[in-house]
Amino acid sequence: MTTSAGLRDLLTNFQFVRIWLVGIFSGIARWLEMLVAGVYAFDTTGSPFLVALLVILRMMPLVAFGSIVGTFADRLSPKIFMCVTMLGAMLVSGTVFVLFLIGHDSYWLVAFASFVSGLVWTTDMPLRRRMLGDVAGMARVAQAMSLDAATNNATRMLGPLFGGLIYQWQGAGGAYMLSAALYAACVIVLVFVSAKLVNAGALRPASRALDDLRAGFAYVARDRDVLRIMLVTIIFNLWGFPFLAMIPVVGRDELQVSASIIGGLTALEGGGAFLGSVIIASRVRIRSYRRLYYFGLLGYLFAAFTAGWMVDVVPMALALVVVGLCASGFSTMQSTLIYTVAPPEMRGRLFGVLVICIGSGLIGFANIGLMGEWFGGSTAMRIVAAEGLIPLLFIGFTWRQLWSRGGYD
Repeated sequence: MTTSAGLRDLLTNFQFVRIWLVGIFSGIARWLEMLVAGVYAFDTTGSPFLVALLVILRMMPLVAFGSIVGTFADRLSPKIFMCVTMLGAMLVSGTVFVLFLIGHDSYWLVAFASFVSGLVWTTDMPLRRRMLGDVAGMARVAQAMSLDAATNNATRMLGPLFGGLIYQWQGAGGAYMLSAALYAACVIVLVFVSAKLVNAGALRPASRALDDLRAGFAYVARDRDVLRIMLVTIIFNLWGFPFLAMIPVVGRDELQVSASIIGGLTALEGGGAFLGSVIIASRVRIRSYRRLYYFGLLGYLFAAFTAGWMVDVVPMALALVVVGLCASGFSTMQSTLIYTVAPPEMRGRLFGVLVICIGSGLIGFANIGLMGEWFGGSTAMRIVAAEGLIPLLFIGFTWRQLWSRGGYD
């Protein structure tokens, strides 16, 4: 089956399209909120660390609850689970909008909304992407995950772009109103998702979540290939992803541009990632999932280091496009690798472990927040990118499967 035929089959599968749309709507809301919260925090506090703290709060649920969601993903209805979380996010974003409207806005209100958004985020890997893989089947899982990663990267472009424009036009309250509407759309779409997926019959009976969590970590510890996949994700979230938190700081403090320009700059990173993901998704053959995953992050860190030297808008914009292009290789292959290397009965738990690895980013955001507080946003970008390159290079030299010539791996 050719790539174009596989994509057509996926896009004519209503089950797949509905789950895919939930990712689009929730992704736009997530990245819109992240941009708006960062600009609002810096405008009201002037502190790079408090800007980063909002992202730390967003990441905390991934660490605290990611494993629990992952274990439940193997035995409960993902549709009901996601409906509850999306409905909760809709109510919180709507409440924030009303409080902003009547003049009761505050940094800590935005902080609480960021934490709730993080709770919603915990359902994406172990639930929504697991559902996508089940509907697509093993033969089309790489195409399904590539398509989903491409649209997720598009939301990284659209969310900040909309967020910056609405912030400048209506303030932070208007952005949260749009966020609430997007979460409402997710709930509506989920209502029409069938409760019976391709692998629904394999759901396990209830067992202790702690045992499931232990089994997931034990599997990672036994399999050195999976361990390195997880370690690369940790490096991205400790030293790669936090780079984005400094864009509002650099934009306001050093480039001295408006919220809409900051949104546009952040959108360029997402645009580069979207372009890269489309190229990957349209390729008929990918020789090595691992190489795309690893070297995508390597390029990302080098590009982020370079962006830290940019002192004008246009050079910064070009650097951010390159950062996004490199990010596409990493983000496209992350879910694909976990889904393809894990046995079916372990997928939910390994996705849960992956969510915990993503949650390690709260340490990374604390790190870059402190670097920004002490040395400024641009210098923080350079320091953190350099820190990440050291362990990533070490992993690359010791990852046997990365250099394998055994075909498609």
